[in-house]
Amino acid sequence: MSSISNEIRDYLEPHIHEMTNQQRSLVEYASKCRLPGLAIALIDMFSSPNSYTEMSFEDRMEKCLNGQLDAMAKSKFARMYRSSGLPRKVYISSIKPRPEAGVTPDLLRKLTELNYLETGANIIFMGPNGVGKSTLAIATAVQAITRGYSVMYCSMNEFCMILESMSSADYVKFLQKMKSAKLCILDDWGMANLSDSIILRLAEIAEARYGTCSTIFTTQLQRHALGNIAKKESLALSSLKDRLFRPSDIYVTLSGSSLRGTVGEIRGERQ
Repeated sequence: MSSISNEIRDYLEPHIHEMTNQQRSLVEYASKCRLPGLAIALIDMFSSPNSYTEMSFEDRMEKCLNGQLDAMAKSKFARMYRSSGLPRKVYISSIKPRPEAGVTPDLLRKLTELNYLETGANIIFMGPNGVGKSTLAIATAVQAITRGYSVMYCSMNEFCMILESMSSADYVKFLQKMKSAKLCILDDWGMANLSDSIILRLAEIAEARYGTCSTIFTTQLQRHALGNIAKKESLALSSLKDRLFRPSDIYVTLSGSSLRGTVGEIRGERQ
């Protein structure tokens, strides 16, 4: 049984004496074929045969294949979550409506349904420190990953440092990566004025993503001030604002006292 993966071996260990040699061999074959969901479903069936006596062969096969599909979905989610750069997992189902603070049931429904991704709309979460902007942004991103959409997360400060340090050749590759990310999160937009070179590259990225990808911003700026990210106006800045902050985008103003360190925040953010 040396070819069995550690995951399958740990699951098999408590049941190994309840199974025949042939049954253990079938589990090993499934593991060798990299079908962990199928292997675990077989272990369940072989170790508890009485639970499946009334099921037809076809029903048992369907259960095994569904187990493999579930395992593949979990593996894909884990892989996409790791590559997204998200700092933690937050699920929309863990967030309770707070209409008085701007978190309405209708907003949570929109974030769950993900229709904005089909139209390339952006979402801007506005409000003071600690009201849950990043939590909502991350929960929305996790929901997108669950549906198979690619996600990229960066703090605005980190994103600007990446752009500033890139050579022209590296930037071209990065631009292609940005075009393939269906959803991008830029956390803490507008914390400092940006250089002309950063504005120019941001405008190019916005143009490349325009109409086909969505961006989520969290910011302490008010809606009328979202474009106040440079010391002076320029053609690049005007182009950037025109593509990022449109009337058709989703603007969410959050309010209330800070949630940082409260029981609600810990339960909501550490799911």
